[in-house]
Amino acid sequence: MTKDNIEKPLPKHGRRKSTGTINLLIETRRQASDDYMRAQRAEKAYRTRKNATIARTTLRETKTHFSQGFEHLGKGFKGLFAVARAAPYLAGEQREIWRRKVDAKKRMRAEEMRSKLEKKLATEYTGVEGDEEEAEGTEGEKSETGGSLEKRVKK
Repeated sequence: MTKDNIEKPLPKHGRRKSTGTINLLIETRRQASDDYMRAQRAEKAYRTRKNATIARTTLRETKTHFSQGFEHLGKGFKGLFAVARAAPYLAGEQREIWRRKVDAKKRMRAEEMRSKLEKKLATEYTGVEGDEEEAEGTEGEKSETGGSLEKRVKK
């Protein structure tokens, strides 16, 4: 039994196989694989160079933008501090503008009141004057009171 369990080598074929075609196919495949790998590396290198160029340009622009941004931020803070220091002056100017408007309104109201009072006094005075003329009949007193009344009203 021990002899039966031993594997016997397979019988050799009568014709020997040609390995030249197989070797040629294997070599062609290896070359194609190497060419493919080289092409992949070249494509990757090209893509890397292209993206790196774009990234460098973007980085330069970004640095410029940030530097300008910080410059503007600094100028903004300087301006803010200057405005904070000058705030009392700005408030005073606004107060002065408001005061001028209020004074102008007061003057206008006073002028309107004065004109109304003049009209009222003029109507009363003409009515009183007419009564005095009839009662007294003298022109001297009329001109004296009329002149002093006009001076008081104009003031």
